Amino acid sequence: MRFLERINDQQIRQTGSGDGDSTSADQLQKIRSEAEPMLAAGDEAIRRALSGDAEAFLRSSRQEGGQ
Repeated sequence: MRFLERINDQQIRQTGSGDGDSTSADQLQKIRSEAEPMLAAGDEAIRRALSGDAEAFLRSSRQEGGQ
């Protein structure tokens, strides 16, 4: 479990009442399912930005000596 997921889970558990545990879990699952496409879009944007052979660029621009 990621750190932020753990914090969110703890916050939901603290605010929920005894009867609201199942609804809190449902809310958490809903939030996670809504956030998943945003995370995927962010990953895709990063992948596209770095796909131009970034490693070769970094190798060619590496400093040598006292440049």
